[in-house]
Amino acid sequence: MVGRADHAAAGRVLIAAGCPPGPSSPTPEPAPSTSVTTPAPSPSAGPCPDGAYVLTTFAGRGEASAAGKGSGGNIAADFTDGRFTISSDGSEPATLDLGPVNAQLRFDGEITGTYEGDPSALTLKTTGAHGDVAIKGFGVSRSYSAGGLADQLLGQSATADVTCDDAAGTAVVTLPDATLTLTRA
Repeated sequence: MVGRADHAAAGRVLIAAGCPPGPSSPTPEPAPSTSVTTPAPSPSAGPCPDGAYVLTTFAGRGEASAAGKGSGGNIAADFTDGRFTISSDGSEPATLDLGPVNAQLRFDGEITGTYEGDPSALTLKTTGAHGDVAIKGFGVSRSYSAGGLADQLLGQSATADVTCDDAAGTAVVTLPDATLTLTRA
């Protein structure tokens, strides 16, 4: 699911205007030649959001508000060649803040789809989902299918604003009903 893309460097041309040497002006000596070495840019992890990530935090709103805010768990997100997969075996729950109570979310399944476009308007389309989602806490017990979770997050298609930070190894995917923070695996 689920940056801003490449930035072009802009060059500037400086024009120096000098006064013509007069009878009292000494002739200027040429400046010594210096070579400037520009450090090589650090290797990029690739186009945003391509790569393997782990979901570190999320916040649901609108249709996904029932998921609340959460962190942790072992939910993987992989973006490769225009295809994405969000998956987990459910062995490590995410911690949820549902307002007055805290709960655990276990996702045991997989959501698959496609992505295309510029990171500032990345189109994500769900192509499949299987598995279960369980939310349990004091006085709270909810179960969803992975398809139900996919519907809450993406529906059949959603446009996301993705911001990648190669130096930090993160991608923030802002969907209409949720924000997902991913960290490179």
